[in-house]
Amino acid sequence: MKNPEAITLYSQKQLVSSVENTITSQLNPYLSDKKLDSYQIPNLKNIIEESKVNLKIKTIKTDESGKETQTSAEFASTIGTIFTFLIYMFIFVYGAMVMQGVMEEKTNRIVEVIVSSVKPFDLMMGKLIGIGLVGMTQFGIWMAVFLSVSLSGVFMSSSFGFFQVINGLFSTVNMIEICFYFVLFFVGGYLMYASLFAAIGAMVNSQEDTQQYMMPITILILFAIYAGIFSAQNPDGPLAFWTSMIPLTSPIVMMVRVPFGVPWWQMLISVALLATTVILIVMLAAKIYRVGILMYGKKPTYSEIIKWLRY
Repeated sequence: MKNPEAITLYSQKQLVSSVENTITSQLNPYLSDKKLDSYQIPNLKNIIEESKVNLKIKTIKTDESGKETQTSAEFASTIGTIFTFLIYMFIFVYGAMVMQGVMEEKTNRIVEVIVSSVKPFDLMMGKLIGIGLVGMTQFGIWMAVFLSVSLSGVFMSSSFGFFQVINGLFSTVNMIEICFYFVLFFVGGYLMYASLFAAIGAMVNSQEDTQQYMMPITILILFAIYAGIFSAQNPDGPLAFWTSMIPLTSPIVMMVRVPFGVPWWQMLISVALLATTVILIVMLAAKIYRVGILMYGKKPTYSEIIKWLRY
């Protein structure tokens, strides 16, 4: 009790941290009680327990007209993180589906027959739009199931209190606005990255050859998801602001900021930059796709890809 560091644990092997945590978690409250007893003050432990205050802050957001709306920082952060993970997952999963589909058509030589009657650009855009609509349909089904379960639960008397709490939490954020921007940034992010995935699928002949070209894109997407996670703690900080402006990361990071409210000018700049970048990347990816879809043999080098862009 006088020297908390006067304890040593000897072991013949390296211990895991859980062992040390288990020992300290059991000894700390025991020694604390002993130290309180040593003061010989009646009911000292009860006095200390009663003096503790559990402060709960009620947060209210006001707009320019003075209208007050109750908010919840924890719920807004949770909603933003969920939608961020959804965009991250959809971009990765459906982008990989686009790449896999392009590779299968190329290796099976089906594309040679298709491009005889369809332009390569139309073929690529058809694949992007088709698989993208699959992703939006899946998201729509999830939302429909969630809403149906929530509405049906309201009429269950035993669960009424629980769903009343859930309804109260959802009223603290603008779900219509969040879903609107989710669709907007999902479409932009999906078209941007799926175009790159389609270009990679057109350049290579096997799944193993994709690793070289996938690594930079994978690192960029992982950086975006980690930036989004950290930005949830400070949605107006420098990291959140700049990564939500940069088109390569904005589709993922911006969804963390939307539940907290984003100034209209920041949203306008982010959407404009994203739309411009999407157009440029789709055009560049289409050039690579047009040449690479009919190229067989060794995988191209970066200098050869630059030549394709100049054709």
